[in-house]
Amino acid sequence: MSSITFLFALVLVLAPQTLAQKQSGDSKAAAQHDAAKQREAAKEDFARERRANADASVVVSACVETGDVVVRGWDRGEVRARTEDAGSLRLFTPNVQPAPRVEVLIDERKDVELDSGDCGSTGRLELMVPRGATVNIELRDGHVEVADVGNVRVEVLSGDVNVRRVSKSVEVSVLSGDISLTDSSGQARLDTKSGSIEARNIRTVARGDDFEAKSTSGDVTLEGVAHAQVSGSTMSGDVTYEGSLARGGVYKLRTHSGDVVMELPADSSFTVHATVIISGDIITDFPVKTSVTTSTSTSSNVSASSSVNPPNAPNRADTPNAPNAPPDWQKPGKHKPPKPPKPPKVPTETRLDGTVGTGDAVVTLSSFSGSVHLRKQ
Repeated sequence: MSSITFLFALVLVLAPQTLAQKQSGDSKAAAQHDAAKQREAAKEDFARERRANADASVVVSACVETGDVVVRGWDRGEVRARTEDAGSLRLFTPNVQPAPRVEVLIDERKDVELDSGDCGSTGRLELMVPRGATVNIELRDGHVEVADVGNVRVEVLSGDVNVRRVSKSVEVSVLSGDISLTDSSGQARLDTKSGSIEARNIRTVARGDDFEAKSTSGDVTLEGVAHAQVSGSTMSGDVTYEGSLARGGVYKLRTHSGDVVMELPADSSFTVHATVIISGDIITDFPVKTSVTTSTSTSSNVSASSSVNPPNAPNRADTPNAPNAPPDWQKPGKHKPPKPPKPPKVPTETRLDGTVGTGDAVVTLSSFSGSVHLRKQ
């Protein structure tokens, strides 16, 4: 066989293998290109990322001027911080591994020296922390979401706060914004000056855990709060409680302008103290063993019994006849004295005090201008 014939045969044998290798190489190159594009997309979504090894009960804090903050718990022993803005991001930790404390420092400007206590701005800050972490967030303008951590303390000037699945304690303070707390445990303190509060499925961790929700202007809605000490109040809005009562529990619901509604199981046992100050009704589905009193001549309706009015003032016709001599001011040279000032109006107050069942819990409900409802589920 000539050398030319041999080379031609060799080409025919190797050509399919070469083509297959080329196709394989093209596939790998395409896969690498796609992976690179995904990495670039991730970089575009989060321009900065920092990580730090952290203790399981690490305390993580962040101070943000403007921007949204999202915190999630995970099963890793580290804190990861991401921000959308291509600014500066630093995790400040003590010289201890794993870190017991992590302070997240951000700034929208690039290459800025960040020191402990600095507050910066960002479009969105995402934190992943150990599930047992304590999270402290201070925010001037933006929304906060926290889920699956141990303890939460949030202070916001303007923005909503949403907290879920916290296992030990929650403390939220908002100047202007709504607060939502769900599926959590432990002591809870919720306070907003202008906004509504909703709390659902909240349990206790230790004896003595209490629950407080307070708004100046907004509704307060509590559903499935298992604490034995519960307080819900607002100046302007309705206060609603739905759920069971703990034996020996103390429940205080009050509003200045709005209704108070308490919806309980039909077999509930409690002592009730209900008050309506100016106008409104006290309405109960439960048979209350009590007497009802109303303080002034203007009555309000109470389903347990009718309001009691004070006796009417005596009619002028019932009084003895006055002497025929004219009063002193009608004599010549005398001037008519000024009329005495009218007495101030006494607001109407309707109360309902009594017991349902054996009175295992104490319930205090009050509205200055609104109605009080005790409903069966």
